[in-house]
Amino acid sequence: MSEDRPLTDFADASEDGADSEQEVTDSEAQEAADSETQATAIDDTEPATPTYRWQPDGAVCEACGGTTERGWRDDEGFVCPDCKSW
Repeated sequence: MSEDRPLTDFADASEDGADSEQEVTDSEAQEAADSETQATAIDDTEPATPTYRWQPDGAVCEACGGTTERGWRDDEGFVCPDCKSW
């Protein structure tokens, strides 16, 4: 077991802790800047375009006017499986 030491022996160590605290603050500032940059990049991104949808009550096919539960995106919009140009 180590010997007991007075608190004054740790005075230099507490000053080193201040540098360590500054490093944490700098790190937090960098993370905040990175987060802001990422948020800007996300805002500039176009949203995903769905290519398929399922309507349990059915939806109108935009090509033939029929009703279908499953619709795929085509030039006309969402169309039934029979109207989709594969």
